[in-house]
Amino acid sequence: MRTIEEIQKEIAHIDYARSVLDERLTALKIERDQHREDRYATDRVTKQLAAYFRTHELYIVELHKNGRSKDYYDLAKQIWRSRSVCLPFIKELSKNKAPSFFYDTQALSPTEKTDLKNLCGALSKYEYLTYDQVKLDSFMIKPSLKGTQKYFLSGAWAEEVTLYLIDKTLKKFTQNHKLRHKLFWDLKLKRIDSDKDNSHDMQLDLVAEIGDRFYIFETKSGFVLSIGKWVDRSRQFDDGKNRFITCTANGQLNPLIFSPFCLFALQTLDERFMKMLQADFPAPASATSSRNSISRIP
Repeated sequence: MRTIEEIQKEIAHIDYARSVLDERLTALKIERDQHREDRYATDRVTKQLAAYFRTHELYIVELHKNGRSKDYYDLAKQIWRSRSVCLPFIKELSKNKAPSFFYDTQALSPTEKTDLKNLCGALSKYEYLTYDQVKLDSFMIKPSLKGTQKYFLSGAWAEEVTLYLIDKTLKKFTQNHKLRHKLFWDLKLKRIDSDKDNSHDMQLDLVAEIGDRFYIFETKSGFVLSIGKWVDRSRQFDDGKNRFITCTANGQLNPLIFSPFCLFALQTLDERFMKMLQADFPAPASATSSRNSISRIP
């Protein structure tokens, strides 16, 4: 039988070995994280973005800047263009547990029925469902949703709509302003001093880099706005020059209630973002004077 002294000595050896391994693990993490950080910090397209997050003690683990999923993007735009009829339908579709169900269209106008039929056709093309218009006022729907499709219909569509509206507004605004701009989405960030083994500590839906400013967008499709996270991230990223904006598909919310935190409804996002851009990047005085002079010519 071993003595207490022998057991304590063995524990001490194990503790020492653990400390050596911990030091090695820390060194390997630093090496790994430095490599990840450099990849974006030295890339011409992401260099300024990486430097911005570096000031917040974060580095980029992963992001997307091109190669949008055309299927999701086009479906989201189609849903949004006919949202009065399409949103209730995809809500019913995403929540339905039965192998098939009837969807009543009696209350819809002829135009709305056409919009719904077009959406069902698109969803059938991408294998979300099969459908038949068995009666004039009803569709027979047979869902065939996979995990990513359920995720898209349950709310991710709103992130695609936000990107579409922001992109459209930026293209319109920069026609008359000599401003470079870039869009990045689904950004994964990690704290520089993180001691966790997780892949990332934070995820951001969309970041627009416009000139020397950054606009960060978080999109919520339902009624839950995650106020705590919204406040924390607003305080972290919104400094008057750079902005943190929460977008919602719920057009009934009054944004003034949440002041000074910024809430954009998707229904008016392009209009409100345009006004923000006009305030942040006012037209040069010479351009304004020229327009005024032209307007006075008889």
